[in-house]
Parts: sequence; C-alpha cells; structure tokens
Amino acid sequence: NPLYALTRRLAETYELRNAQFQYNPRRNPKRALTRPSKPAKNDGYDNENNDYILRVGDVLGEGQEHGYRIIDLLGQGTFGQVVKCEKLKTKELFSVKVIKNKAAYLAQSSMEVEILKQASKQETDIYLSQRINPDDQDSILKFEESFTHKNHLCIVFELLSVNLYELIKQNGFKGLSVDLVRVITAQLLDTLTLLQHAKLIHCDLKPENILLKRVDSPAIKIIDFGSACHDSNKMYTYIQSRFYRSPEVLLGIPYTYSIDMWSLGCVVAELFLGIPLFPGSSEYNQLTRITEMLGYPSAKMIRKARNPSRFFNKHDRGNGCFEYTIKSRDQYTQEQRKNEMHSKQYFPHNTLEDLILNFKGVSRANPTMSDEQIQLDIIKRHALIDFLKKILEIDPEKRLMPQEARMHPFITGE
Repeated sequence: NPLYALTRRLAETYELRNAQFQYNPRRNPKRALTRPSKPAKNDGYDNENNDYILRVGDVLGEGQEHGYRIIDLLGQGTFGQVVKCEKLKTKELFSVKVIKNKAAYLAQSSMEVEILKQASKQETDIYLSQRINPDDQDSILKFEESFTHKNHLCIVFELLSVNLYELIKQNGFKGLSVDLVRVITAQLLDTLTLLQHAKLIHCDLKPENILLKRVDSPAIKIIDFGSACHDSNKMYTYIQSRFYRSPEVLLGIPYTYSIDMWSLGCVVAELFLGIPLFPGSSEYNQLTRITEMLGYPSAKMIRKARNPSRFFNKHDRGNGCFEYTIKSRDQYTQEQRKNEMHSKQYFPHNTLEDLILNFKGVSRANPTMSDEQIQLDIIKRHALIDFLKKILEIDPEKRLMPQEARMHPFITGE
C-alpha cells in the first residue's frame, strides 16, 4: 500500500522531497497533562487554578542529579498533581507530587514531608532494634527527595502500582476473597502500628490511598500523608473522607489514633463487599447509616459532641437521665435548611452479621466448592464479622488498637 508506506515513514518522505528538511523530535509539540492548560498565573507557568502546567517530556528540577522527565499523569486532586517521571541520572521511575502554587497547600505539604521522614526514621529504628537490615524496610512509602520548581513544591516518592479502589473496580465491584482481604489487612495493621509508635495519625485512610507495590503481588503501602498529624498537634477537625469518617470526627469530639482504626474497618468491609459499607451522601446521612447498622453512640459520647443538638434530640427520662435519638430527615432538613435526599439502600441486610454471611461474594459464587470448603468459608466469615465488630466500635475507647487487632483470629487464622 503506497499510501501506508508514505505516511508511515512521513519524515523520510519529506527528506526525499526536500534535501534541506531535517526532522527533530525535540521540536514536537509537547502534550499537556494539566487541565486547563491555558497559562494564567506565575509568569505563564500556572493555570487559573494555580496548578503547574505539566507537559510530557518536560523536566522538573535542575540538572542530571535532581532532574525528572515527565512521562504521564498519575492523578490529581485539591493539593495538585502526581506524575510518573524518569530520573535523568539513573533512569529510575518515580512518582512526583507537584503541589499547587498556594501558601496553604505549600505549608501542609511541607508538613507531609516531615511526617514521612519521621515515619521512615521510626521504621528504621524498629528494624535496627530487631537486628533487621534497614534496607529491607518496606512498610512506609519511600520518600526520595523534595525540591522547588517554578514556585511549586515537588515531592518525589517511589513509584507504586494500582490502588485498592482500582483493584476492586477491576474485579467488577464483586469483592475480594476472605483470604486476600486478610493478607491486605495484616499489612495495614503493621503500618498503623508503626505510625502509632511514631505518634502519627494518618487521618485519611481509604482504598484510593492504599497502593499495591506491584500489580502481581498483594503487598501494599499507604500513601498520601497530606492530612496526617502528630498526636500532640492535631491541626484540623474536618478530616477523613466521608465514607471512612469516624463517629467521633462526625460529632466533633477530640480524636486519637482510633480514627485510623475506624477507617481501616470501613476499608476491610469494602474489600470484601466490593462497595463502601457506609456510603453517606452527607454528614447527617453518614451518621444515620452508621447508627442504623451499629447502634447509637452512648449518651456520654453524645454529650461530648461539639453540638449534640445538630444531629440528636434529647429526651428527659427523669432522675437526671437523658436519652438521645437521631433526628428524622425532615426535622434535620428543616432545622439545617439543607435538602437531605432519601437514603439509598445498597444492601438487603441491616446488621453486619447478616450482611457478611449472606453476601454472594467471590467464594460463595464458586459453584465448584465442596461442602468442606463452604464450611471453612463460613468459619472465616464469622471471624471477619467479629473482627469488624471490634474495630467498627462506635466508642473509640473500646475500639481495638492495631497491635490488638493483629492478634485477632481473623488475622492469625487460628
């Protein structure tokens, strides 16, 4: 096919027609990864949203030692963008987080760098105390370096694979096997134990922030420490993604490491079920879903809330005793002047036990299972139920901590 031959080798065709023509790939227009890509701020380097305009082939940083050539976009969010890059000096691949050119994001991301350094040091100290080579440490996301490029903080991390949400999606939102859920959960508990030793709270544990190291392995790492805080320096009250937000944060009660354990419980349930356990459309709806499945917080806990009357009605039972009930959707809508939609029901069961036991997941959907295998699967499900009940404990003081949860039969298999 002459047309195919001429267009496939277009540059050579031009050279045949014009001896002075020389093709230089460096002069190709570079594909913009940032949207919108129209220059608006920072001498034309940023768009209207204060995002650095990233293009394939551009280099972040300076020189061979600290230069990173942009390959592709990995993700974007309120903080900025994450790109896959090749380090010029070593040709190694890394992910580079390019923070928005705004003071608030710069301050928060600078804190993320310090928290990662602290967590990594804690991991090294633990490995050394156990006489394990620190080079083998592999629980905490590896931080390579950070630098400023055109007024944007750039944070360089190791490059990982897909996140757990993408894994669930690839499996058709049908949920993962109990055994795979257990393997992933054990690793999460190890990482949370390490963070607790370092006196750090992640504050945003969710499937999108848990990445596989490789696509062919269940080994995982927690990422995005942008909302993390030190136990003695809790800067924010509006934390945790809504589906994984703990009751104490919803109520405005001072929080501890326990909020990460609540999020972990929600993540573990989602890994098994394939969809979020509490997919609330608002804070009110989130709290309603939690109480419908797990019961009410204690009166003592509700009294600690920043504003108990926002979500609850108070009833005097006499003798100084009070009872709280959650407000109806109509009452809450009228008082808060917010349009609360009807709560869509995603599950046919109202209790954790019924939900897990009756879920037609990976193993139950396998018609080739023997009676013995089915019985073993039911035993594993009961262990999962007990594990979730002790982690999804509404009272944070009664919630299992990572070290305790690590010894639970669901994890140990005993």
